[in-house]
Amino acid sequence: FFFSSWTFLKGFNSASPPRASFLCPSIKKLARHAMANFHTQLMKAMALLLTGSAVGVDGTSIKMDFLPFGSARTDPLLNPTCLSDHVHTFYGAKLSVRPETTYADMRAAPENSGNTVDNMSLYWHPTVYRHDKTNGVYKQADIWFGSSYYVWETGQATAFPNGFNMIAYGSQAKSRSTATCDGPSDCERDDCTTSDDSFFPANACSELEAKLVFPTCWDGVNLTSEDMMSHVSYDVEEGRFDADCPSTHPVKLPEVHFYFRIKDYPGGEHVFSDGSSTYHADYFSGWDAAKLQQILDGCSNDSDAASPDQFCEGQLEFRTAKTSGVQTEDDEIRGGLEALQTTPDPNMQATVSTEPVDGVSTPPRGSCTGSLLPAGGGGGGG
Repeated sequence: FFFSSWTFLKGFNSASPPRASFLCPSIKKLARHAMANFHTQLMKAMALLLTGSAVGVDGTSIKMDFLPFGSARTDPLLNPTCLSDHVHTFYGAKLSVRPETTYADMRAAPENSGNTVDNMSLYWHPTVYRHDKTNGVYKQADIWFGSSYYVWETGQATAFPNGFNMIAYGSQAKSRSTATCDGPSDCERDDCTTSDDSFFPANACSELEAKLVFPTCWDGVNLTSEDMMSHVSYDVEEGRFDADCPSTHPVKLPEVHFYFRIKDYPGGEHVFSDGSSTYHADYFSGWDAAKLQQILDGCSNDSDAASPDQFCEGQLEFRTAKTSGVQTEDDEIRGGLEALQTTPDPNMQATVSTEPVDGVSTPPRGSCTGSLLPAGGGGGGG
C-alpha cells in the first residue's frame, strides 16, 4: 500500500513527467503539497512497522499570505546608510522601507500587507524583471502575492528575538530553492528566447511559484552578522525543520519558507534585479518575541511540510477568519488580501529615491550610488 500510494502521488508532482497534465494547476498544486507531507508520514509509518516505535515528533506549520507593497533600491540590513546594490520587492509591515528602518519602525507601522495581525515582519527579494528584448525595456513582473510558512516542532523551537534578521541564498542546496511552473504552455511573446532558464522557465505558466527556505539554527547570541548569514546555519542533515543543529549554532528556530507567485507568467527572458537567476531573500523579524513563542509552544498540527491549510488560528490572530483544514484557492487569497488593506501602499519614489525602477532600459544598480532622499519625506502609507 505504501509504495503504490507513493507512486500514485508522485505522478502529481509538476517536477515529474507530465503524467497528470490533465489536472488543473490548483489541483496539481494541492497534490504536490500532499505528496511532500505524505512522504514524511510514509517514512514514519515504515519506521513504526520495522521498529515497533514511533520516530520523532510531528511537525506544526502555519501559512501567512502577503501582498507586495513596493519596490525600491533599499536594504536596511546590508545597506543601512545608503541605497542598496539592486531593487527589492517588499512584503509585510507596510511602511516606507528606508536604509535606516528599524524593528521599532516595523512595530509602529499602521498595518501589514498580509492577513495576520501579529506578524509585522518584513520579507524582501530582488525584484523580478521581464525583459522585452524587442523594445529594450525591463518591466517589473506583477507579483500576485507571497506566502510565508513557518514549520517547527511544537515546544522545541525558539522564537526569533526582537529585531532578528537573516538572509537565504538559493545557491545553498539546503535552501531548497525552486521555481515551479503550474499549467505550462508555449510562450507567445514576440521574443521568447532567454539566456538563462535555470530558474525562470522559457515557456509560459498559468502560475509560476518560487520558493526558498531559510536556515533553522542560530548561535543564540547575535541578532545579525556582517554578512547576515554567519549567525545562523542550516542543520547538519539535509535541511529540515526537525534536524539537529551544529554545535556552533545550537538554538533551533522555526523554519521559514518564503514563496512568491506570478500569475499568467508569459515565459521568455526574466531576471532578478541583481542580474542573476538565483533567488535570495531577506527576513527582518517584526514579531513580538513573547507572542511568537506562545504560538510555537501552544499550537500543534500534523504538518511536516509547508501546509497550505494550517493556520494555528487558535493562537495567531488573523485579519479574516481562517479554519485549519480548509484551503483557500489562490484567486480568493489575492482578492481577500486586497480587501484587507486600509492604508495606501508607500510611495517609495517619494520617500526613498526618485530613480525609476519600472519600464527602464536597465535596472538600476550600484551599492551606495544614487541619491537617497532625506528622511521624513512624503508618500502614502509611511
